[in-house]
Amino acid sequence: MTIHRRGSRRKNRTRGQALVEFALVVPVFLLVLCGILDFGFMLYSRMTVINASREGARISITAANRTTIPSLASGAVLNNVTALNSALITTSTSCVAIKTSGSCNWSSTTSSQAGDAVSVTVTYTYQTFFPLFFGSSIPMSSTVQMVLE
Repeated sequence: MTIHRRGSRRKNRTRGQALVEFALVVPVFLLVLCGILDFGFMLYSRMTVINASREGARISITAANRTTIPSLASGAVLNNVTALNSALITTSTSCVAIKTSGSCNWSSTTSSQAGDAVSVTVTYTYQTFFPLFFGSSIPMSSTVQMVLE
Protein backbone atom coordinates (compact mmCIF):
# COMPACT_ATOMS: atom_id res chain seq x y z
CA MET A 1 0.00 0.00 0.00
CA THR A 2 2.79 2.45 0.66
CA ILE A 3 4.01 2.08 -2.88
CA HIS A 4 0.60 3.06 -4.20
CA ARG A 5 0.53 6.24 -2.08
CA ARG A 6 3.95 7.37 -3.20
CA GLY A 7 2.95 6.97 -6.83
CA SER A 8 -0.16 9.08 -6.43
CA ARG A 9 1.77 11.83 -4.65
CA ARG A 10 4.28 11.97 -7.49
CA LYS A 11 1.44 12.25 -10.01
CA ASN A 12 -0.13 15.16 -8.10
CA ARG A 13 3.21 16.96 -7.96
CA THR A 14 3.63 16.70 -11.71
CA ARG A 15 0.30 18.43 -12.31
CA GLY A 16 1.31 21.28 -10.01
CA GLN A 17 4.66 21.62 -11.77
CA ALA A 18 2.96 21.91 -15.18
CA LEU A 19 0.67 24.62 -13.81
CA VAL A 20 3.62 26.65 -12.50
CA GLU A 21 5.47 26.30 -15.82
CA PHE A 22 2.35 27.39 -17.69
CA ALA A 23 1.94 30.42 -15.41
CA LEU A 24 5.55 31.44 -16.09
CA VAL A 25 5.44 30.97 -19.88
CA VAL A 26 2.02 32.49 -20.73
CA PRO A 27 2.87 36.15 -19.92
CA VAL A 28 6.05 35.98 -22.01
CA PHE A 29 4.18 34.34 -24.87
CA LEU A 30 1.41 36.96 -24.78
CA LEU A 31 3.97 39.77 -24.68
CA VAL A 32 5.73 38.41 -27.77
CA LEU A 33 2.40 37.87 -29.54
CA CYS A 34 1.30 41.46 -28.85
CA GLY A 35 4.63 42.76 -30.16
CA ILE A 36 4.26 40.74 -33.37
CA LEU A 37 0.70 42.05 -33.91
CA ASP A 38 1.68 45.68 -33.32
CA PHE A 39 4.70 45.38 -35.62
CA GLY A 40 2.51 43.79 -38.32
CA PHE A 41 -0.01 46.64 -38.19
CA MET A 42 2.83 49.16 -38.25
CA LEU A 43 4.33 47.51 -41.33
CA TYR A 44 0.91 47.48 -43.03
CA SER A 45 0.53 51.21 -42.31
CA ARG A 46 3.99 51.91 -43.73
CA MET A 47 3.21 50.03 -46.94
CA THR A 48 -0.11 51.87 -47.25
CA VAL A 49 1.63 55.26 -46.92
CA ILE A 50 4.19 54.30 -49.58
CA ASN A 51 1.51 53.10 -52.00
CA ALA A 52 -0.64 56.19 -51.39
CA SER A 53 2.22 58.55 -52.20
CA ARG A 54 3.02 56.58 -55.35
CA GLU A 55 -0.62 56.69 -56.42
CA GLY A 56 -0.84 60.44 -55.74
CA ALA A 57 2.20 61.08 -57.92
CA ARG A 58 0.91 58.81 -60.69
CA ILE A 59 -2.42 60.63 -60.83
CA SER A 60 -0.64 63.99 -60.79
CA ILE A 61 1.62 63.38 -63.77
CA THR A 62 -1.31 62.48 -66.02
CA ALA A 63 -3.43 65.53 -65.12
CA ALA A 64 -4.77 67.46 -68.10
CA ASN A 65 -5.02 70.72 -66.13
CA ARG A 66 -1.87 71.28 -64.10
CA THR A 67 -3.49 73.81 -61.79
CA THR A 68 -5.53 70.97 -60.21
CA ILE A 69 -2.53 68.74 -59.44
CA PRO A 70 -2.46 69.37 -55.65
CA SER A 71 -6.15 68.53 -55.23
CA LEU A 72 -5.85 65.47 -57.50
CA ALA A 73 -2.87 64.17 -55.53
CA SER A 74 -4.60 64.74 -52.19
CA GLY A 75 -7.74 62.98 -53.39
CA ALA A 76 -5.78 60.00 -54.71
CA VAL A 77 -3.91 59.70 -51.42
CA LEU A 78 -7.11 59.78 -49.36
CA ASN A 79 -8.71 57.17 -51.64
CA ASN A 80 -5.79 54.80 -51.00
CA VAL A 81 -5.56 55.13 -47.22
CA THR A 82 -9.09 54.10 -46.32
CA ALA A 83 -7.84 51.59 -43.72
CA LEU A 84 -5.86 54.26 -41.85
CA ASN A 85 -7.03 57.18 -39.73
CA SER A 86 -7.31 59.97 -42.34
CA ALA A 87 -7.12 62.66 -39.64
CA LEU A 88 -3.48 61.70 -39.05
CA ILE A 89 -2.49 61.94 -42.74
CA THR A 90 -1.05 65.02 -44.40
CA THR A 91 -0.24 65.38 -48.08
CA SER A 92 2.01 67.95 -49.70
CA THR A 93 2.63 68.39 -53.40
CA SER A 94 5.40 70.39 -55.02
CA CYS A 95 6.72 71.07 -58.48
CA VAL A 96 10.39 70.36 -59.15
CA ALA A 97 11.82 72.29 -62.10
CA ILE A 98 13.97 69.88 -64.04
CA LYS A 99 13.40 70.87 -67.66
CA THR A 100 12.66 74.57 -67.23
CA SER A 101 15.42 76.95 -66.25
CA GLY A 102 13.48 78.66 -63.45
CA SER A 103 11.05 77.49 -60.85
CA CYS A 104 7.67 75.98 -61.52
CA ASN A 105 4.37 76.24 -59.67
CA TRP A 106 0.75 75.20 -60.08
CA SER A 107 -0.76 78.66 -60.51
CA SER A 108 -0.52 78.63 -64.30
CA THR A 109 -0.18 75.93 -66.92
CA THR A 110 2.76 77.65 -68.63
CA SER A 111 5.09 77.70 -65.62
CA SER A 112 5.29 73.90 -65.46
CA GLN A 113 5.74 71.80 -68.55
CA ALA A 114 6.45 68.25 -69.59
CA GLY A 115 9.81 67.21 -68.22
CA ASP A 116 9.35 68.90 -64.85
CA ALA A 117 8.61 66.66 -61.90
CA VAL A 118 5.86 66.34 -59.33
CA SER A 119 6.86 65.47 -55.77
CA VAL A 120 4.17 64.05 -53.48
CA THR A 121 4.93 63.61 -49.77
CA VAL A 122 2.57 61.71 -47.47
CA THR A 123 3.11 61.76 -43.71
CA TYR A 124 1.25 59.65 -41.16
CA THR A 125 1.52 59.15 -37.42
CA TYR A 126 0.96 55.52 -36.46
CA GLN A 127 -0.65 55.07 -33.05
CA THR A 128 0.58 51.85 -31.46
CA PHE A 129 -1.71 49.43 -29.65
CA PHE A 130 0.90 48.47 -27.06
CA PRO A 131 3.16 51.45 -26.28
CA LEU A 132 5.46 49.22 -24.26
CA PHE A 133 7.35 48.09 -27.37
CA PHE A 134 7.73 50.99 -29.81
CA GLY A 135 6.37 54.04 -27.96
CA SER A 136 2.91 55.55 -28.29
CA SER A 137 3.26 56.98 -31.82
CA ILE A 138 5.60 56.45 -34.75
CA PRO A 139 5.90 59.04 -37.56
CA MET A 140 5.99 57.69 -41.11
CA SER A 141 6.69 59.54 -44.33
CA SER A 142 7.07 58.70 -48.00
CA THR A 143 8.05 60.98 -50.88
CA VAL A 144 7.62 60.01 -54.52
CA GLN A 145 8.81 62.12 -57.45
CA MET A 146 7.62 61.48 -61.01
CA VAL A 147 8.17 63.37 -64.26
CA LEU A 148 5.23 65.23 -65.86
CA GLU A 149 4.06 63.84 -69.17
